[in-house]
Amino acid sequence: MTTPSCCRATGLRRFGAVLCALGLSVAARAPLAGQSLEDASRLAGLGTVGVRAEAAWDELITMEAGGATSDQFLQALEATFGDAIGNADAGPEVGNGGTASVACHVDTFYETGLIVYALRVQVERPGDDGRPVIVWIRSWVGSFTVQQLHLMFSLGEQCAEAFLEAWRSAN
Repeated sequence: MTTPSCCRATGLRRFGAVLCALGLSVAARAPLAGQSLEDASRLAGLGTVGVRAEAAWDELITMEAGGATSDQFLQALEATFGDAIGNADAGPEVGNGGTASVACHVDTFYETGLIVYALRVQVERPGDDGRPVIVWIRSWVGSFTVQQLHLMFSLGEQCAEAFLEAWRSAN
């Protein structure tokens, strides 16, 4: 994901607009009963989960900041997220036999000297038509200076901690 130079000046505003739109689309999927998708009680009884990670990596981080490549970041994200859930003292079992999956998604954006990120951790279950339906979600944004680039590799752990905290409160 490379941002053309003509768009970089307004990039952070566009990034904010995308995040706002994401929040509105998630809110629009909330059930009619009014239970929030962030309500941890939605995780009650969740025993076995599949785990996956996804990333939209701004290649300017690699080119301008000398950071990891998209593939390197995704591999680290998958490893830290999966390991943190799988090795937790109290958490669901990780395996392919579950009816739910938990995903950590990271979107990144590079602005000179600053790396902005959006994190989303969500639990999905198959809907009546077999397609995944989000049953729980938590999202947040943050940033690191280029000098803190190494901290990008802790984002998988942050996703896992948010999920495990909610899971423990419901189980």
